[in-house]
Amino acid sequence: MKTLLLAGACVVLGAMPALACRGTAEYPETAAQLAKSDLSAAQMEEYQNKLGEGEALHRRGHELDDSALRQESLKILDDIKAKIAM
Repeated sequence: MKTLLLAGACVVLGAMPALACRGTAEYPETAAQLAKSDLSAAQMEEYQNKLGEGEALHRRGHELDDSALRQESLKILDDIKAKIAM
């Protein structure tokens, strides 16, 4: 029983950094905002592609525990968010 509790605690603690990362929540939020925006079809496609690449990079950064990859992905996210806000 103690082993199961310990294993459960390890899983929860291991997942916390990903849950606490702003990219985990903001990528889906930004995708929803992008879908509702009034951008041209060409801009929409460009931003959706960049957003998908950034999100994949972000997931990879969490998988590898690579903060540089996560930071790079957040720069992509912030750039797209700024362009949508215009």
